[in-house]
Amino acid sequence: MIKQDNVYKRYFDALLLIFTLFAALEVPLHLALQYPARPWIRIVNLLYPIIFTIDIITTFFTTITVDGEEVTSKKRIAIHYLRSWFIVDLIAATPFDLIFADGWLSEASNAARSLRLFSPRYIQILLLVRMLRIYHIFPFLEKTRKKELFNPGLVRLFFTIFVVLIIAHWVACGWMALGKKDPALDFFTNYVKALYWCITTITTIGYGDITPSTNAQTIYTMFVQLTGAGMYGYIIGNLASMLANSDLARTQFRAKMEKIQTFMQYRDVPGELQDSIRTYYDYLWNNRRGFDESAVLDELPSSLKLKVALHLNKEIIEKVPMFRGASDEFIRQIVLNLKAVLYTPGDYIFRKGEMGDQMYFISRGKVEIVSEDGATIFATLSEGGFFGEIALLFSSERTASVRAAEYCDLYTLDKFTFDNVLQKFPEIAEQVHIMAEERQQRNLQDQRNVATIKPEHARIEGLRAVYDSKRILLDWRDVQGVNGYQVARWNDDREKWEFVTRSAPLSECIDLLPFRAKTNTYRVRAIVGEEFGPWSPARHVDL
Repeated sequence: MIKQDNVYKRYFDALLLIFTLFAALEVPLHLALQYPARPWIRIVNLLYPIIFTIDIITTFFTTITVDGEEVTSKKRIAIHYLRSWFIVDLIAATPFDLIFADGWLSEASNAARSLRLFSPRYIQILLLVRMLRIYHIFPFLEKTRKKELFNPGLVRLFFTIFVVLIIAHWVACGWMALGKKDPALDFFTNYVKALYWCITTITTIGYGDITPSTNAQTIYTMFVQLTGAGMYGYIIGNLASMLANSDLARTQFRAKMEKIQTFMQYRDVPGELQDSIRTYYDYLWNNRRGFDESAVLDELPSSLKLKVALHLNKEIIEKVPMFRGASDEFIRQIVLNLKAVLYTPGDYIFRKGEMGDQMYFISRGKVEIVSEDGATIFATLSEGGFFGEIALLFSSERTASVRAAEYCDLYTLDKFTFDNVLQKFPEIAEQVHIMAEERQQRNLQDQRNVATIKPEHARIEGLRAVYDSKRILLDWRDVQGVNGYQVARWNDDREKWEFVTRSAPLSECIDLLPFRAKTNTYRVRAIVGEEFGPWSPARHVDL
């Protein structure tokens, strides 16, 4: 079966559309003016049956969409086509002008003519059926509208103009076919005059310089006048609707801005702050047309939401060293839990000394890693960068301030969500912990010269351990002047102590992967420069 979105099928549909448009214009014009066909027009007339026959055959083998579901059953497709436009397509594909022309099936042609069944006039009228294949343009315009390749208002405007021009062309050809032709004028002038009469009649202007002279022409004129009155109302109504809804998003955004402006005036917000708020919303409009990314994703079903989230964020996630090599399922869980945030130029994303519990990914814009007072810029990160990953594993203080250098679209991942995801992937959790501890160890190594206590005095007191939500939470009294802490856990199978962490910056620790034994045992010691304090008494916790 041929898929509807097959690339070759689309190319063929484009070719078919060109032939159909040409037939809709040339067939009635040739019938009305009876002009001698040029060689290239004869070639096109020979190609009509071939192209249209190929279209009939491929239609029987092309999937269709019924009630939002793709149908691949040949029987259902055939029944659907036979009940719709098959007869029209079959007549349009039949080359009557060739079958009953001189030299082609001459005996059948002569017999048909003797019975006055297929006079040249009747044959030409049958060829008018090719005009009806213009219906093929409607699915094309519908696909264009759905894909939002152009503004929907512009598509509707183009469609309205196209329909009016096609109808005007057909009406002008009908006017000439009823005898309103001047033999003294050339074909083009006769057509221009007929089109002029058509336009003035349809638009209800009717100057009266071209009038009907026979009963048939009078009846035809009345019909065109009635049709024109209806078309005039339809066009005016469409134009009014399109102008009112030409940019619905902008209209809604302006209404929102009016509410915000009223709020700022009512609350007497300072002028400088008002300017900042307006600048922020201007950025939202210029870059996002005012939409909220999270709200758009929340409206999608889970499967589509996952695909969009992966498209937006997968490359950013895979750049993070501690996520590199992770399974696709783990990456999917991470991207689904990212939240979009926006910062304006000069905003501090966080400051040195604040407790961190979020990691950030840069989708657009630049951020600066700065000193506590903001005077010194240590580094600049741009699109595709990330920062704050240590906060996902240790609720530690920020070691530097981060400031938005321009408008920044960021994604955040918080520690609570990350911990929940890690519980489902124990192997990745172990790998992530090792990498994070190595990095934390390097950070502590740089700070070891600040230790102000002797190792033998760095005793751990008040160690507590609580089992909660499949995790064990440990905390103890903080010891002033140390560089960090190490936490160990007793492994019954190996009969030795194993580190839970080698570099906890604070007097607390979370064991995400405790042993499944009934009892887990822990102890803690302080890091003092290049040495260590004594181990604390063991603390047992029952699961």
